[in-house]
Amino acid sequence: MIVMFTARRLKPGAWEQFRQAWEPEGPMPPGLQRAYHARNIRDEDEVISFGVFDMTEQDYRQWREDADASENQRVDRLSAFVQNEYVSGVYEVIDTVDG
Repeated sequence: MIVMFTARRLKPGAWEQFRQAWEPEGPMPPGLQRAYHARNIRDEDEVISFGVFDMTEQDYRQWREDADASENQRVDRLSAFVQNEYVSGVYEVIDTVDG
């Protein structure tokens, strides 16, 4: 499993525009199980976004190679509504905890 995660501070009041720009123009990446956007309950402009993907690291690298241009365009579009990006990355799931 792969998790793509980003924590951002949006420009004030830019949630709706950010959310529209976040959506890819083509299909979602392969293996997407679910994507989440979560807002800090104390600060509506602080948002984390993460997606859980049923893919290997090699699957991710292949998708990224194939989709590089369109993914860079998507990130450029949504970056217009971002004030600061605190952390962003692609992570391999190494442990799970059930409730």
